[in-house]
Amino acid sequence: MYKKIVNYFYLALTLLFISPSLLASNFYENKTITVIVGVPAGSGGDVSARTFMAELQNHIPGNPKIIVRNMAGAGGSKALNYTFEKSKANGLSFYYGNWDPMGVIAGSKGIRYIPEKFGVIGSAANERGTIVRTDIGEGLKKREDIVKNSAIRVGGRSSKNINDMVGNLALRILNVNFRYIPGFKGMSKMAPGILTGELQAGHTAAGGYAKFFRMSTEEGDTMMLYYHPFFDAEGNEIIPKVKPFSKDVPSLSELYHSINGTYPSGIEWETYKWLRSNVHSTSPAFIAPPGTTEESLNILRNATKKTWSNKQFIDKWKSQFRSLPHVNSTEATIAAFSNYMKINKNQLKVVKKLIKLGK
Repeated sequence: MYKKIVNYFYLALTLLFISPSLLASNFYENKTITVIVGVPAGSGGDVSARTFMAELQNHIPGNPKIIVRNMAGAGGSKALNYTFEKSKANGLSFYYGNWDPMGVIAGSKGIRYIPEKFGVIGSAANERGTIVRTDIGEGLKKREDIVKNSAIRVGGRSSKNINDMVGNLALRILNVNFRYIPGFKGMSKMAPGILTGELQAGHTAAGGYAKFFRMSTEEGDTMMLYYHPFFDAEGNEIIPKVKPFSKDVPSLSELYHSINGTYPSGIEWETYKWLRSNVHSTSPAFIAPPGTTEESLNILRNATKKTWSNKQFIDKWKSQFRSLPHVNSTEATIAAFSNYMKINKNQLKVVKKLIKLGK
């Protein structure tokens, strides 16, 4: 009996002082990680998610297998609700995609997740913009002609989806007359309508552009109207070293200036900058169900850093998507998940108007 007690004592000491890194290296061995994405298989967001996950699994100790599970619906809210309510906090279940907090603060129906309760790994915003057909009206000889047309049919997912919200706001800032048609589960469902003319425009990220519109743009049937710029801490537009999509695509403010001779200002522009800096620039986010341990989160955080530091992967991404994502630190992403409620009342009024589009 005495020997058993001594053995248990030494076992306890061993477990107490065992290296956390050793535990980390063993935890994911022979395990399967499931990552939920809120878009259909084959969509631009799905392609970029799978490209990232294929590299990420190479940097997780224990070499686990990562499988991507598509769960499209409600502009991404279906997948977020599922992750929040039903996914197990066991270090094997995660979500990758837009986190769409604007519907939360606007009190939209059907949203049950609380963003700040998720476990945060990080985020990497893809380059985004609006794709348009060049045969709108009498034809777009140049981008500035977009304001000469009326009732442009813009396809979308959901008005509370952050990509659509920011894209629709950009069109309003440009004073484009458009009709927003939501209900598409992703760009894979929307692209056929744009390419055939049933729709005339849509908001897309680099993945969607590369997969569905690169060829039609090269052939002159579509064009990227503008790209969404990033902003620094003082609200100044960051000029990229290499322009996304192609060198002739202007930023939203550049296109506005080309049309009006001045740069944008006012409450819609301030709301746009706030959304870009505090929400849109941290989407897609890589998050975990509430209650996931810090140990599991840290393993994935370290693997994410190694993934975005891998030159071969970066070169592959640039070749595939013609752009690079804006990679955010864990700390910056956590801050975004904590600060989204700080939107001021005038900006919130703009957001609520945007959510009503398409109804």
